[in-house]
Formats: sequence, C-alpha cells, structure tokens
Amino acid sequence: MAETNESNTTPALTLEQVRDSILDHLEQGNAGHYRIGQLYNYTVDTRLAEKNGYDSAQLFFSQEIQALSQATLTRYGAVAREFTEEACTKYGVINLTTLRTYANAAEFELTSDDPGSTPIDVPQKDGGALMRKSFSDCSLEELRLAVKHKRAPSQKAPPASEMARIELMRESLSRHFAKGARVQLKTNSSRGKTLVTIQGVPLADMERLMEALMDGLIPPPVRAAG
Repeated sequence: MAETNESNTTPALTLEQVRDSILDHLEQGNAGHYRIGQLYNYTVDTRLAEKNGYDSAQLFFSQEIQALSQATLTRYGAVAREFTEEACTKYGVINLTTLRTYANAAEFELTSDDPGSTPIDVPQKDGGALMRKSFSDCSLEELRLAVKHKRAPSQKAPPASEMARIELMRESLSRHFAKGARVQLKTNSSRGKTLVTIQGVPLADMERLMEALMDGLIPPPVRAAG
C-alpha cells in the first residue's frame, strides 16, 4: 500500500479541537472526508477520548459528532490510513472503499500512490466477457459489479450492521500491525451466518492479534432516538 499520513503526523490536539475540526470539515467534500479520517485515526490511536474520561472513542464520536455514523467514520479512517489526500480528493471515499473491497476479494495489494491505473475486471450486463478497465475509468456501479463478480458465487454480502463491525475490526488490525504486514480479514457466509477468517498472522504476533481483536470488537454504541 502506498505510504500515507498516519495519525502521528497530526499536530497535538485537544478533544475539543478534534470535535470542532471535524465539524468544520463536514462541508468540504472529499478533501474534508480525508481530514476527518485523519482526525478519527488520531483520536483512536492516541486514546484521546479515554484520556478525557470517555469509555471509548466510539462513545465520544456518537455523542459529539452525530452527523456521522460509526460506520462512516471507520470508512473515512481506513481510507485516510491507506491512501493519500490527493487520491481521496480525486476519487472520493466511496470509490476508494469499494476499490479496497475489490482488492481484498481479488487478493492483491494496492501499491500505487495514485490507484487510478489499477486494473478492474468489470462484468458486462449482457453476460459477455469481462472488460478490463482502469479504476479511474470505472463508475461506482461498475466497481460494485466487479466486487460482486470476484466474490464466491455462494457468498452474500453481510448485512449493514455486521459490515460496520467487520470494518471496525479491519481498521483495528491495520492499526496494530505494521505497514507491509500480510494480515488479512476475510468473510464468507454459511447457513445464514457470517464467518470471519484472519490469515497471515506470524506466530510471534499472536498477542498483538489478541489486542487488535479486543479493540476491534468494541461495539458501536446505540444512539438514542431523536
């Protein structure tokens, strides 16, 4: 994966400054989404919320940034960790998130600073042969079709509530393991249940894996109605 801006490059901020900065970035489009992701990563990585009396970063965000769901914050954070601001501004969070899903399904690593030239096998609606297109030339619909094609025919996408937890666990694994690590979390379905497989963990890093799982298993808090 291309070198990206990690949370330790963010100037030291108070929790109030994180909140105010995120609110300022809400209306700034793709570039703002990237910066929100950086701020989310900074808060989680430094345990800033816990140091200020919150049980978790998720609880802080649910109370103070109600305009964004936990799933959206996790998605912004993952994109900010894995891509550059330029890529996020150019392609947008949703397209880059779908590209990550495609890369996981196709089992290859994204290595370019600008993923625009990444080849995508797009199935044709008429049932014809696959058409290979570059990521930059694909619509979001084409990217989603490509993801669906790469997945096992019997595999159904997990429901939205489970996908939020899966993305939280993936973000936690990315945070606990160094860049270049081949640790992957994959999902499939069997008899109506979503199954999770984690692979590529060195035996010497089992304790690190347990820490990542504990952090990633913190369920997003339930918001009160209204």
